[in-house]
Order: sequence, then C-alpha cells, then structure tokens
Amino acid sequence: MDSSPRLPLAQYLSLQQRLQLHLIVFIAVIFLSIYGKLVCPFIDGLELLKLLFGLGLITVAHIGIREYLYGYLPLPWKRLSLARNGFYLSMLSWLLAGVVAMLIHVGLYPDFPWASHIKLMTGYWALGAGLLSQLEYAFFERHLRQAEVFDARQATEHLVRRLLESFTTFTLVPALAITLLVFRLKYENLVDIGVAFEILFLSLFFVTAALIVGWYWGHTLRKDTNNILHGLEKIGAGKFDTQLDASRPDELGQVALSINDMAAGLTQRERIREAFGRFVSPEVADRFIQDHVQDGKVMQMGGERRELAVLMCDLRDFTPLSESLPPEQLTELLNAYFSEMVQAIRVHRGMVDKFIGDAIMVVFGMVESEEDCALSAVKAAQAMRERLAIFNQTQAAAGKPTVRNGIGIHVGELIAGYIGSVDRMEFTVIGHTVNLAARIEAQTKAPHPPVLFSHAVAERVKAELAIKSVCCTHLKGVEHEVELFTVDDNGKAEGS
Repeated sequence: MDSSPRLPLAQYLSLQQRLQLHLIVFIAVIFLSIYGKLVCPFIDGLELLKLLFGLGLITVAHIGIREYLYGYLPLPWKRLSLARNGFYLSMLSWLLAGVVAMLIHVGLYPDFPWASHIKLMTGYWALGAGLLSQLEYAFFERHLRQAEVFDARQATEHLVRRLLESFTTFTLVPALAITLLVFRLKYENLVDIGVAFEILFLSLFFVTAALIVGWYWGHTLRKDTNNILHGLEKIGAGKFDTQLDASRPDELGQVALSINDMAAGLTQRERIREAFGRFVSPEVADRFIQDHVQDGKVMQMGGERRELAVLMCDLRDFTPLSESLPPEQLTELLNAYFSEMVQAIRVHRGMVDKFIGDAIMVVFGMVESEEDCALSAVKAAQAMRERLAIFNQTQAAAGKPTVRNGIGIHVGELIAGYIGSVDRMEFTVIGHTVNLAARIEAQTKAPHPPVLFSHAVAERVKAELAIKSVCCTHLKGVEHEVELFTVDDNGKAEGS
C-alpha cells in the first residue's frame, strides 16, 4: 500500500466522477417518489410538487453531506485501499442522510405518525447503505485502482470477504423490506399477526440458509484461489514442475490451466538454458537469454571493449598420443581431462571460451568477482596443475596414459561479443591479448616451467603471490622482447 499521506477522497476523483456518484442519489429519490405515491397511505395524498420539494431538500442535503465527507475528511482507514475508504464513506453518507431525511420529513409533515418518518429513514438506510453503496464501491474500484501504489502481496482485503459482504446485503435487505412491509400491513390491520410472524420466520430462515451456503461457497472459492497463489509462489521460487488443479469448469480453472502451460514453458526454457550452457559457457547462455529472450533486445554482431585476462592451456606431445590410441579411448581421455580442468576454472570464476582440439581458451573478468581477473587466472592455473597431478596419478594407477600441459596467461584490452554471421555465430573474445596469451603458452616447454605469464600479469599479482622472472624472449608477432614470469613456490609448480 502507498505509504504517502492520504488526502481527502475528492483529491483522487474528478468533478465529473463525483457528479456521476451523485446521480446514484437520484435512484433513491425516484424510488421514494414512486413508492410514496403508489403505496404509502400517508404520502399518496400529497401533491406531487410538494412531494418532490421535500425529496429535493433531502437530495440537496445528501449531496452536501457527501461533498463534505469526500472533500474535507482525511481518509481515516490508513491500511485500507482508496476504494474501501470510499465505500465506507459512502455508507456513512447514506446513514447520515437517512437521519437528515427523517428530520426534514418531520419538519415538513408534522402530522404524519412517527412510524412514517422512521420507515423513511430505515428505507433510506436499507436501499442506500445496503444496496446502492455496493454500486458505489464498484465505481470506486474502477476509478481509484490506479490512483495509489499497491503491493498485492500485502493485501488486507480478500475476495471472499467482498463476496460475502455483497451476498449478505443482497439477501438481507430484500428480506428486511418484505418483513417491514408485512408488519406495516399488520399495523393497518390488513393481515393477521400470525401471517406477519410467518413471513418473519421464513425471512430469517432463508436468509440464514443463504448466508451459510454463501459462506461455504466463498471458502471453497478461497481454497481454490489460495491453491493458485501458492502454485504461483512455487513457480516464482523456481519449482517449474508445479501443476495446479485445473478441474474447475470456470474462469479460475482456465487461469490454473494457463499457469500450468506457463510452468511447462518455463521448464522448457530452463532445459534449453541448461542444454545451451553445455555448448557454450553458462554465463554466455544466461547473458544471451537475459538480453535477447527476456529483455527482447535485437541481436547485434560485434562486441564491447573490456579489460580481461586470457588463459591458454594446451597438451604437450598430444599428436603422438592421439596416433597411439583408438578414437574412443582418446575421446574418453580428453573428456576426463577437460572435466578436471573446467572444475578448477569454474572455482576461480573463469569462463571457458572454447575448446580447440586439445587446447582450452579461458577468459577471466567476464563474471563479476571481488578478485582481480589476472590474479584469478594465475590461481586457476595453479589449481589446474594440482588437479592434473591427481588426474595423472589416477590414470597411472588404472594403467591408462597420462598427459602434460602448458599454461600461458596475459591480461589486457579485448573485444568481447558475438562473432560470425547472422546464421552462425559464437560469443568470444578477440584481440592482441588473446594472441599474446597463445604465444606465451607456446613457451611453456622445457626448460621453462609449465605456467608462464606476462609482465602485465606479474604486476597485478605480485602483491598476493611470490613470483619470479623466467626469461626475456621474442614472441611471434611481437616487436620487442617479452619478459615472462611464473609463480615462485620453491619449484613445486615449475616441474613439467
């Protein structure tokens, strides 16, 4: 609910809307005019102009009461909606107007019996506060719903309550009117007292029975509505396998069926996301779905300039190994090796850009992390080497071939985005940084250690890790000599 101060109701309604509300008052005036001339034994003898004059005074007084309540009374019920506030003010205006109508009636027709004056007041209450205020409530709901910021999760008004209020009114008021009519006939000695009490008994019985039925039906409706709400909460929490009971043969059943269809669509989308994430990085899959599926952005080729760290990892002496193994065993070996390497990469927030034969290209900095991308890349390289040692021990114990790898790292500006054509594209990074990381990886052969990185990386990790310079060398495509570094841990990480 909107926490801002509540202004008087007239501040939320235009003059035209208030005039439309005042027209409802004339429904009561028309009813009283017809009833008075055709039925009432006292009013039917009045001249029409005198009757209309009296009803006109009542109407003016009623509109004046409403304008005061709507225009000057701050809304008293802070936790209720504007429409509910308007409904209560409307009922209050009818109750006050009924009292004023009785006083005006007494002043204009002092010779009438008090029963006639009281009947006017109770009739005004029953018709106005009972029935017509429900019409005004629907008017307020239609015109005031957009006038406030309302969080439906904090609802203080319930559908069942509203239905029972209306159900009670639409059964009790007619029964009350019939009962009053019969007792008036008894007062005029037109019916026997037994008939009057018989009508009273029947009215009370059927109204009570109708209210019990209405209460039972309302709670059934509430149960089905709550089931839909709870189902939506589960779906909102990611439980897309939720299925609602759609057996109701009405609109609620159609809503439940539509929610089931929505849940099935979300399940399919998650399966697509999961499958997509196995062909590309999960981060790329999530970003693609967010940008181009959920947000509806137009797919565009190209990318954005970003500072990232690139890790290139390649197996040593893989060609002789591939020639000595059957394709099935070679595939099994690569898959097991890649699984170990990817787990180490994911722990340090790296994004596998692609597998190139037996090589892995990894980008750091694409995924948000508190750690510097260059530091994450070096730590990932250490973890990859540790996992490789354990992997080789397992392989050797099973009598299977072992492998060796080399890792090169560089950090710098890249273009990250969609590369290819409109028919076939991939998300990747391109730039001199990628080329330099590949050139550094090519140097990770004896006598050099298996993990090497550039001076730019060394400057960003030296505060966290012990490093040492390995060599200065010319790299293909690079004009000047490049100094290469590795982690200095007493030789533990340098053995190939």
